[in-house]
Order: sequence, then structure tokens, then C-alpha cells
Amino acid sequence: MTKSLGEKQRPGTRLIPTGIVLLVLGFVLLIVNLTNPVTNYVSGIGFVETARPSIGSIILIAGGLLLAGIGFGRRVLAAIEKN
Repeated sequence: MTKSLGEKQRPGTRLIPTGIVLLVLGFVLLIVNLTNPVTNYVSGIGFVETARPSIGSIILIAGGLLLAGIGFGRRVLAAIEKN
């Protein structure tokens, strides 16, 4: 996969894999956060276990979707522009 001197790189080719990697990391972090419950003390009830996603996993998932979407959109627009 070497690029010759006169060949241009297609737009969005670096954004799509980067977005997919961020998306996968976000889902892995989400699964880890949901499988490890946190124990909180609630007065009158006692200890309660809660499992909720962290804001970091949500940001990684949203960022991955955004980057992959932008990369895909750039590829589609470049393909339309050639025709």
C-alpha cells in the first residue's frame, strides 16, 4: 500500500478508521463501566449498587461516530464530484 508520487490520497481515508477505533474504545469502556457496579450508601436504605456509563465512554462513542461520519461524507462527496 504505497502511494506513488502522482497519486492523490482519497479524502476521508484517515478519518474513518480513527472514528471506528474511537467508537470501539468507547464501547469497551462502556461495557467495563456497566459490569463493575459502584456501591453507594443511601441513608435509610443502606448500600445500593449502581452501574452507569461514564461520561468518557459517551464522549468516545459520540466522537467516533462523528469522525467516521465526517470521513464517510467526505468520501461520498469526493465520489460524486468525480462524476
